[in-house]
Amino acid sequence: AAASILSKINQSIDPCENFYRFACDGWIYNHPIPEDMSNYGVYPWLRHNVDLKLKALLEKPISKRRDSEAVQKAKILYASCMNENKVEKADVKPLLSILRHSPFRWPVLESNIGPEGLWSERRFSLVQALATLRGQYSNSVFIRLYVAADDKLSNRYILKLDQASLSLASREDYLENTTEAKSYRDAFLQFMVDTAVLLGANASRAESDMKSVLRLEVKIAEIMIPYENRTSEVMYNKMNISELSAMIPQFDWLGYIKKVIDTKLYPELKDIGPSENVVVRVPQYFKDLFRILENERKKTLANYLVWRMVYSRLFNLSRRFQYRWLEFSRVIHGTTTLLPQWDKCVDLVESALPYVVGKMFVNAHFQEDKKEMMEELTEGIRWAFIDMLEKENDWMDSETKRKAYEKAKAVMAKVGYPQFIMNDTYINEDIKTMKFTESDYFGNVLQTRKYAAQSDFYWLRKEVPKTEWFTSPTTVNAFYSASTNQIRFPAGELQKPFFWGTEYPRSLSYGAIGVIVGHEFTHGFDSNG
Repeated sequence: AAASILSKINQSIDPCENFYRFACDGWIYNHPIPEDMSNYGVYPWLRHNVDLKLKALLEKPISKRRDSEAVQKAKILYASCMNENKVEKADVKPLLSILRHSPFRWPVLESNIGPEGLWSERRFSLVQALATLRGQYSNSVFIRLYVAADDKLSNRYILKLDQASLSLASREDYLENTTEAKSYRDAFLQFMVDTAVLLGANASRAESDMKSVLRLEVKIAEIMIPYENRTSEVMYNKMNISELSAMIPQFDWLGYIKKVIDTKLYPELKDIGPSENVVVRVPQYFKDLFRILENERKKTLANYLVWRMVYSRLFNLSRRFQYRWLEFSRVIHGTTTLLPQWDKCVDLVESALPYVVGKMFVNAHFQEDKKEMMEELTEGIRWAFIDMLEKENDWMDSETKRKAYEKAKAVMAKVGYPQFIMNDTYINEDIKTMKFTESDYFGNVLQTRKYAAQSDFYWLRKEVPKTEWFTSPTTVNAFYSASTNQIRFPAGELQKPFFWGTEYPRSLSYGAIGVIVGHEFTHGFDSNG
């Protein structure tokens, strides 16, 4: 342990002169930024270590006797992703088959992929396109519809509506006039044009159409509510769908929600009607959005919506599409190589089947004594917090202090993994609709997208299980949940250098994961807690 700490510091630097270099130089020297990443630190390093362990587990041959049905599915999904020859041979065909059918006929392609791919303005339906993107592909465009705990009735789940993300990571990338932001927009436009051309579009038509798409995204960026204005009070606007439709009548809200939810999976939700409650997090954004969309050409809307679907599927196509993305990423992120295929495939399986992969990881790499020690450490920090609250806090009135004390005592620590992942029957049943084959990577991915798109609707109208948690065990992060008053530390986070285990001095864990426990604990008492 001492050698590990000494290897990270630079003893030739005076800490009084430059503490950062004294504390970090050794680590920085030994961990250059990988070429497929734009930045690096302890978290990405630990994430990579967890991924290597998952790779080894997923590459073990399938055992019909030893592996559960769910584990077999995880290994088949991974193998299909690793079958690069098959992916190269399929090339663009799987995506073109989607682009030949409504609602994803792409105007920019004209009739270049055959007459069945020709877009028709008369048949275009914004509601249908948005609902299919969200309900089949888990793509939120313009509107983010999801299920979460009601902020002011935290024991019940409710539908929520929010603004959706854009193609570029930050709204400032669309709005700022800096040289950097302009270079991002130029690179993005060329990337869209080149992608359309790779799929069969005429180059000059693609340039004209994609310029209109970019102008539309800039308009959307202008009306988005910036992070600093997204406070919990401002974003809590509870109403029923009828009231929402009266406030913003340009859009068929009820029709959209009913089209998104697959009632074959959830027959109990067939009766969703105008009286269903929703929390509208950004009313002004939606008013502005539909004012913009009303005045936009349908062709531009269709080009944009299909672009978002195409963009989300590029990584499931052959290398020529990924190398074109890399050119774009070099400008935006500074990355110079693609992720290794195994890394990409581990990410896919982990995000698609988090509890299956989580159980595999926990069984192989998480010992129960870690859980016990972490629970003991968390209790120590809880009582240190309460001690400070009682003895050192002189600015709270007695009633507030009493409530803070009660809340601190009630915080639940969740460590390692949710217990339900150990139930093979439950996990097998949860993913029974997905049936993967090693030869159809693209089709497998589409199944995982449909599953992801529908999974949160399971909770609608149900009570929030206050003592349960649903974080993937392989997550390398920690969390505070305001709706359940929980602090969560998944197994992926409980690795060196954060968590040292029972065979090392306790001080190492208190100084590393202990800081994170304290950080998450105090989220329960901040402006959103």
